[in-house]
Amino acid sequence: MSGEVRHIRRVSDRLMALIALGLFFVVAAVLLARTTDNIIVAEPPVGSLLQGKTLLFNDGSNGEVAISDEATGAVVRTLYAGEGSFIRGVVRSLVRTRHQQGLFAQTGFHLNLYEDGRLQLVDPLTSQVIDLVAFGPTNMAEFSGLLTLEPGGALMADGT
Repeated sequence: MSGEVRHIRRVSDRLMALIALGLFFVVAAVLLARTTDNIIVAEPPVGSLLQGKTLLFNDGSNGEVAISDEATGAVVRTLYAGEGSFIRGVVRSLVRTRHQQGLFAQTGFHLNLYEDGRLQLVDPLTSQVIDLVAFGPTNMAEFSGLLTLEPGGALMADGT
């Protein structure tokens, strides 16, 4: 007994196989996520553009955001602190994408209404399009309020 060396197994073979399988699964999932990092693209709108407006979003000193028409310079709406969380969130995501791509220009975003009722916010710098109808009538109404139609036109929050 004095010259005999005993190897003590601390982890069973089954447990080691399970750990290796789990590690393989995690690596495969990460690889799959990295290689298929595509945004689902919606079908293009049907019909012609009814109205479009290029909007500028400017932050104020007290947390307000002034939304203005790029063509006229007129302020379309002011979001005071605590207001317009959906608009703020959507625009923030577009600005974040610009910054990730190294684009820091103060170019406006296009808000477009089509014949089929689709309302889209388009970033001309990144070509990212957000189809606002997908967020429901209440959230769509937040953006549709930034548009004004010519006499005889109608804009409904439900996309009709």
